Amino acid sequence: MSDPTPVPPSPNHAKAMSVQSVAPSVATTTPAPDLTEIEELLTTMKQTLGALGTTFDTLGEQTARIATLGPAMDTAHQVHRLRKQLQAQDRKHEERIGEIKVLLHDVLKDQIIAHLSTHVHEMIREGVARIVKERVASELLGQIPQHLKEQVHEHKQQIEHVKQSLFNSEARRANALLRSNHLNDPLHPLLRPNGEHCSIFPRDLASLFGQNSSSAKQLAIEYELQVSEGESSAREKNLNRFMQHIGVAFLMVPHERKAPLVSST
Repeated sequence: MSDPTPVPPSPNHAKAMSVQSVAPSVATTTPAPDLTEIEELLTTMKQTLGALGTTFDTLGEQTARIATLGPAMDTAHQVHRLRKQLQAQDRKHEERIGEIKVLLHDVLKDQIIAHLSTHVHEMIREGVARIVKERVASELLGQIPQHLKEQVHEHKQQIEHVKQSLFNSEARRANALLRSNHLNDPLHPLLRPNGEHCSIFPRDLASLFGQNSSSAKQLAIEYELQVSEGESSAREKNLNRFMQHIGVAFLMVPHERKAPLVSST
């Protein structure tokens, strides 16, 4: 076996050797660091790292919470947006309603004014006519002598009496045409002596013939006719007078009464 060929040292190896040879001399010349400062620095670094860890944990929790609240926040945002839209629509509706109120107020005001104006003018015209009539009548009464006033009053009464007589004559003529085969044909009422209508006047021949004794008597009293009472034929007599007065061509005949039975002995 041949001996190994010695290899000359490389420049880097020589440089390392020089550094190794020099290092002990440098270490002997640099002063030793203060251990207290190093411990304080390490403590501060640990506290800082702990705070950063806590901060990262808090951020992580908040991020997770925001992730879970995402749908609720989106819903709240939608509700808020809808609320704003509704408020905007309400404002538009209120503005429109206000415009309609103003329009209705103007239209109604004009119509009411026109109606009231016509009504007021009519009231004024009627009031003036009534006042003028009353004034003229008052002045005329002051100028007419008393005996002429009495004559005017008598003439008015005579005119009313003639009107009443004419009305009753027409009613009697119509009642005289009624026949027994038309019992439901209406009767024509006559005016009472005081010029008023009778509230109990029979409706037709059927109701006339069906009057009882009391109602027949009341009809005679209403028309100031002779009244029969206290006798068996009072109903027929009162009805006959009433029918004669109103022009009905019928006559009520009293029912014959049977003779009382007499016992033999």
